[in-house]
Amino acid sequence: MDGLDLPLWILPGDESEACAEPVLCVDGVFGDHPLHLSHWPGNRTPADLRHDLSTGSALAFSRLDDGERARRTAGLVAAANNHFDTDGTCAAWALYHRADALARADALLAVAAAGDFFHLPSEDAFCVDRVIGHVGDARRSPLAAELEGAGDRVRYERATAFLFEHLAGLLDGDLAPFRDLWEPELEDLRADRADLKRAAREDLVHLEWTWWSAPDGARSTRGADVFDPGRHALFGTTPHDRVLVEGPGAGGTTYRFLLGTRSWFDLVSPPPLPRPSLERLAERLNELEGCDPAAETAWRAQADAGASPELWFGTADHETFAEHAAGCLRPSALAPTRVRAEIADALRAALVLPE
Repeated sequence: MDGLDLPLWILPGDESEACAEPVLCVDGVFGDHPLHLSHWPGNRTPADLRHDLSTGSALAFSRLDDGERARRTAGLVAAANNHFDTDGTCAAWALYHRADALARADALLAVAAAGDFFHLPSEDAFCVDRVIGHVGDARRSPLAAELEGAGDRVRYERATAFLFEHLAGLLDGDLAPFRDLWEPELEDLRADRADLKRAAREDLVHLEWTWWSAPDGARSTRGADVFDPGRHALFGTTPHDRVLVEGPGAGGTTYRFLLGTRSWFDLVSPPPLPRPSLERLAERLNELEGCDPAAETAWRAQADAGASPELWFGTADHETFAEHAAGCLRPSALAPTRVRAEIADALRAALVLPE
């Protein structure tokens, strides 16, 4: 390694909050630490190092000369992150593998954007993001035997060390050794994008909102029983931070409305418009639907404070940041025009400043 001369700690959950020693916060934000290289809300990244992605801030730090990097890290005992994901892994690699990272800066940023923003700079960037995520997942990781039963810290640190060995090759396009970690999802992504092309699309630029309505009765060609293109197809096809997918059919219409992460992170570029409350919107739609929010099937919303919350009609078993939602979507009796109107009202209401 030719970069940061500090150990790297990954301190998930309570471990990060208990960390009293001074560290460089990479990507996440926790505790009262003197130096951040992060785009998370509440970060204190120096102005000259700020970037829309934590990876961009880490690259900016790595471009500093040796003396300046030493000055800014004086007194710190480690670099640390409080979670494991693509942007955090890429940011840490940029700090510890300085020359390799700077030589691949554009590719590295593309992978980080595929991870944190669900953007689609390229299929290769999407594939590397998938590899990083799955290496940390004991169910699919090539390190599965080592990770099974391990705590989060051990699992994430081992996954990070493995990725540090392979990231340069992945960024250079050597994806074949990890084909089983990205190929099925790349096929799904291509199917999702083809599905979106045959759906009606409307862009409400003033509300930073795109919605798609599938042909009546259409199902996703990747095999889902409803029309359900994934997050990367959606946010990779529009510049807007709010997306709605409608799947009309004989029994009603399925809905999935998502807020992107760009309206949650602390950006250098102009931020998206203020967010609406999806929790309040779900309450309103349940009133119109005439269903009990506690029923098995109802309008549901993930917490407004989340990085990329969703609203949908269906069952409750929908994971945060899930690529697809088909398993929990159910047809609603509300007409698309009514649902769109309620969403538009919520988006407009979020623009009104409190008195």
